[in-house]
Amino acid sequence: MKKLYNVLIVLAIPAIFLLFTAESSSSNGSPGGKTGSPGDGGANCTECHVGEPFMQEFWITSPELLTGGYQSGQTYNIIVTGLSETANKFGFEATAESSNGTKVGTFTPGPLGLNKLTNNNKAVTHTLAGTVPLSPGEGTSWVFTWTAPPTSTGEITFYAAINAANGNGANTGDQINLSSFSVSPAVGISENPADESVRVYPNPASDFVNVQSLKSTGKIEVLNIHGQIIYSTESSDQVTRIDLSGYQKGIYFIRMGNETERLIVQ
Repeated sequence: MKKLYNVLIVLAIPAIFLLFTAESSSSNGSPGGKTGSPGDGGANCTECHVGEPFMQEFWITSPELLTGGYQSGQTYNIIVTGLSETANKFGFEATAESSNGTKVGTFTPGPLGLNKLTNNNKAVTHTLAGTVPLSPGEGTSWVFTWTAPPTSTGEITFYAAINAANGNGANTGDQINLSSFSVSPAVGISENPADESVRVYPNPASDFVNVQSLKSTGKIEVLNIHGQIIYSTESSDQVTRIDLSGYQKGIYFIRMGNETERLIVQ
């Protein structure tokens, strides 16, 4: 019997090692191919994390693409959001595919080192620094860019799998969420859209935020995490102040021209 116990212990060690290795590895990003997309064969984070995935609307979005479609060769901001009042860590993987499941376009990680490329550069995932919530109970978001293919490929769908994790070092107690949205080629837009450069400060903010356009003036829009426009104004000044006194705490986005910046209201 003692020999049997010894054998069981020896057999259990690799399983325990693999469990903690997988948890440690996923903390620094998805291995790739886990977005739930057709091109990934429907594979998602539940293959490593126990539980059924929830379907969520607008957890991956792009205000620019949703309102105007995509133009070949142009670059757009993509926003992935994770929301949970209890999660201690977040992670994600996102990709873009044509209607036949082929990966399309080129991704570029966003600033601050919160996300990086994966799956042979055909997808984006979190880094270790990008797993931390903005504040307890507030969730988090990641911003990166996607450049459309040089020629139109018809309808394109963006897919994301987002893990709202309890951070217990194991693969249990986490909630996997799947989200997607589709866009079509743009019709009737300029071949040379304005090249904007926008600053949003202070950020995070509580009472007000300044929106500074370094190259031009025009329409400024505030969007919620669902991509809905909740405020719009025409700016004739290089710096516009927006009152935030009526805003709830959370994540918003400031859009001006082709630029979209994340705003944290606290």
